[in-house]
Amino acid sequence: MSSKITAFLVARSHKRYSGPYRAFATVLGAALFIAGWPALVWLSGKILPGGLIPSPYHGGLAGLNFLIGIPWMLWAVAWQLWKGKGTPVPVVPTKHFLKNGPYRYVRNPMMLGHFLYTLGWAFLFNALGGYLFAALLITGLVLEIKLIEEKELERRFGGPYRAYKQDTPFILPRIKR
Repeated sequence: MSSKITAFLVARSHKRYSGPYRAFATVLGAALFIAGWPALVWLSGKILPGGLIPSPYHGGLAGLNFLIGIPWMLWAVAWQLWKGKGTPVPVVPTKHFLKNGPYRYVRNPMMLGHFLYTLGWAFLFNALGGYLFAALLITGLVLEIKLIEEKELERRFGGPYRAYKQDTPFILPRIKR
């Protein structure tokens, strides 16, 4: 199954997309990531309430996650649009291999930002269901990256991507000594 999805995405990477099409794909993807997933974190919290972190700590943790996550997410998306000549949406992928900008620190800076953003909402709503949904979402997205996206990038960019993959951390930046 993953090889069929990978082949589909590789084929899409060779197509040219108009500016309006790229913009539409970006807005649609952004709506899901910026509003859709947080709405499901909130809804899951309504289904399974029960705060795990006492006030005011959950609000502070939410703010910290937003403060770190949103800039990472925005920087990565801007880099994909500007330097990659594509979008963050897998069906309208970047045309160029990106290993600079935010990609020099981690292979998945957009996901790093998005995971922190999602956790920010889970902390803000502070409900068991929200934490569980956030954990499931993050796990599912990591699996998608590992099983599909990385294979697609290896097929598209070959040896340079494999070398980059060896040299650059998956999602957490290295703290230099």
